[in-house]
Amino acid sequence: MLHKNDYSCIVFYNETKPLKWRFVHNLLKFSVFLNQKHPGWKYINVYDRRTSKYLTRYYPGNIIPHFLALLIIVVSLPFFLTFNNTSRQSTFNNDFNNSVTISTFNYKGGGSCS
Repeated sequence: MLHKNDYSCIVFYNETKPLKWRFVHNLLKFSVFLNQKHPGWKYINVYDRRTSKYLTRYYPGNIIPHFLALLIIVVSLPFFLTFNNTSRQSTFNNDFNNSVTISTFNYKGGGSCS
């Protein structure tokens, strides 16, 4: 579930020190705000605000989604679909093992078998 203000962003500039915004809800609107109020930004590091986990980096001109979670879902969808293989052959069919077993005789004693 998406919450409000999910992201913290650190914006890096060419000449000045980085600035940090702790409560960012919409990354697309945030990039528009940066272009208007703080032109000359070099890149943005995006973090999950609650866990402080690094998520991604955006440069000017990159496509920035409305929500990062939506991008993660769209990108990971083909990954999960490749593992959905329904034509897999099973060795067990209704709890019966279809594999072949070769029985071997165990001769005890020193006699030979002819």
